[in-house]
Amino acid sequence: MSARPGFKRPASAIPATTGVIAITAIPILHYLWPDMPGISDRDQTVLFALSMFGLLALSEIFIARIHLQPGSGLVYRPKNFSDPQYILDFQIKLVGLAASFGLLALFYLTADIYRRDWYQPFFSLLADYWGLILAVVLLTVTAVHFSMRHPRDGLWHLGRVVLTFGRQSTDAPGLKVHLLGLGIKGYFLPLMFCYLVYDWSFLQTRSLWDSTSFAEAYRYLYRFAFFLDLTIVVIGYATATRLLISQIRWTEATVSGWLVCIICYAPFWQLLSRNYFNYVEEGFAWGNWLWDYPVLYVLWGSTILFFLAIYCLTAARMGIRFSNLTYRGLACDFPYNISKHPSYISKNITWWLISIPFIAVDFWTGIANCTALLGVNGIYYFRAWHEERCLSQAPSYRAYKSHINEHGMLARVRRSVSGRARQRPKQTS
Repeated sequence: MSARPGFKRPASAIPATTGVIAITAIPILHYLWPDMPGISDRDQTVLFALSMFGLLALSEIFIARIHLQPGSGLVYRPKNFSDPQYILDFQIKLVGLAASFGLLALFYLTADIYRRDWYQPFFSLLADYWGLILAVVLLTVTAVHFSMRHPRDGLWHLGRVVLTFGRQSTDAPGLKVHLLGLGIKGYFLPLMFCYLVYDWSFLQTRSLWDSTSFAEAYRYLYRFAFFLDLTIVVIGYATATRLLISQIRWTEATVSGWLVCIICYAPFWQLLSRNYFNYVEEGFAWGNWLWDYPVLYVLWGSTILFFLAIYCLTAARMGIRFSNLTYRGLACDFPYNISKHPSYISKNITWWLISIPFIAVDFWTGIANCTALLGVNGIYYFRAWHEERCLSQAPSYRAYKSHINEHGMLARVRRSVSGRARQRPKQTS
């Protein structure tokens, strides 16, 4: 964001290099990715995501030098490894880690949805590589613990709850953040990882350069936009760590905030969209409407891709700190200088452009479709409202919010339009 009076880029701001590297490296790496006929799509997806994480992590360390900025709570003292108190706290933390794994296992084993074939990529990955995953988690927890100034975090408090049979630490704020963060990762990571694997499989059978028409190029770019977004999303949920100052600082704590978010995802959205917010007319969308008008077809499709690009940029800008329902750092430049919620705005615009609910078999069907999509827009309005309330715990976000309300791109457009509207009566009188 360009410097303007009234707002100073805070120390907690996410490095701008994160978004630049994410939005450029994902398409390039995917294009250069070698053929691996002996490796499954699932494992190739993991290797691709790990490669991207490596690039983002290296950029954070060597370009943005994020480890020198405040906010990690880490201090590198070798003597901590021999400190009796650190060692005792680490043992308690291991109990908390075991309890965390137990809670996730209980959640996955008791929910019928996770026994469906659709989730097979995620759970087969856990079954095949559980030893390696456990080793990485233990190594990370160890490195973080013995580098923390104050090692008694939420994981430690959970271990203490288990060891004291619930007599201590149950009211610790850190425990609540840890458990809610565990729930966020446990719900979103399997869902997003499986989406990513299926998008990878789709893209492996197609190439943008083989497209012979705008329609084919559109279908590829539309799917690739979500692949790019999901790559960042999976990395964000899987790699939250203090070592890169990407830890969860706090979470949405209200039931309404959680509900208005998770109903937008499977399996809840399938139920709601089919029965209450079904704005899509079967077999009819923008492509059918404009197929006989090639110029308009290209212009309309390009507009959809433009807003999808903005949507992708919002995730790329967050990088390794992407997550729903949490605060993990502040992004305050493009595209977050357009408005506070460029992701939600661009996403909702694309739904109107794709489904064209205002074009229907009859007038009242069109009214019903538009009303249903307006209901979806309303859900995202309340998501944005809850998100702002959660993030406003950070003084830097409150300053950013005030600045964008006054100087954001959409705010300036509104002022320009309203100014012309006020001047028009004077000109015509």
